[in-house]
Amino acid sequence: MRRTTPFNLLLIGSGLLLGALILLPIIGLLLAGSPDKLLGLLLQPEVLQALWISLLSSLLALPPIFLLGLPSAYGLSRCNGRLRRILETLLELPMVMPPIVAGLALLLAFGRRGLLGGLLADFGLHIPFSLLAVVIAILFVVTPYFVRRSTLLFDSVDPKLEDAALMLGASHLQTFLHVALPLVRRGLVAEAIMALAQGIGLFGAIILFAGNMPGKTQTLALAIYSAFESDPQQAFGLGALLLLISLLLLSAVKIVTPQEPLR
Repeated sequence: MRRTTPFNLLLIGSGLLLGALILLPIIGLLLAGSPDKLLGLLLQPEVLQALWISLLSSLLALPPIFLLGLPSAYGLSRCNGRLRRILETLLELPMVMPPIVAGLALLLAFGRRGLLGGLLADFGLHIPFSLLAVVIAILFVVTPYFVRRSTLLFDSVDPKLEDAALMLGASHLQTFLHVALPLVRRGLVAEAIMALAQGIGLFGAIILFAGNMPGKTQTLALAIYSAFESDPQQAFGLGALLLLISLLLLSAVKIVTPQEPLR
């Protein structure tokens, strides 16, 4: 047995405190939502609408997240030096931006008097306070996380494999599609599930940019916010429901994630 040193005790103590910090609130929320209460919530039309809007908007955001994020992640992984640091800083800015500020920024970009809002209005497209606004908010907040994590996946691909494909006559697109993507496909499936989970739980950017209109833009997270003002017990139950959904999605990520690092 290894000797018990003060440093080992520090590691154990900090781990126990962190575990308590994480588990106690989660256990409290789960205890607030009994199976009967959760079933009763799922029978309420407004809860089903909020759940449907959460799932629909997150699913609608996935294709553009992949369309924009995959090439960006691959290109970023192939950059080096100062250019990569600059691009990473730009990418990480929405990640550190407060969610409320993200909502304000989206309004200033796509609102009626925003940078693109007037032009879009000329074509009859009004984005704020619509389902499309929910999808765009998810895109703005979640895509940088997707790109950052996917970049790490592409970083793990051995460049020698791509060089060999290019020497054999493959184009850069063929190398990307037939060499790089297959090597990270399981990781990308996990990232898709993570993006779905993040979209379902998004709150701050949505409430400012899309509003909190039941049956139209009210997601499950916004329904919790509304319920807490009038019926805290219902808010606790909705919170437990959202926590269980997140737990299921996280479990799916663990199932599809490779057990060994890519080489």
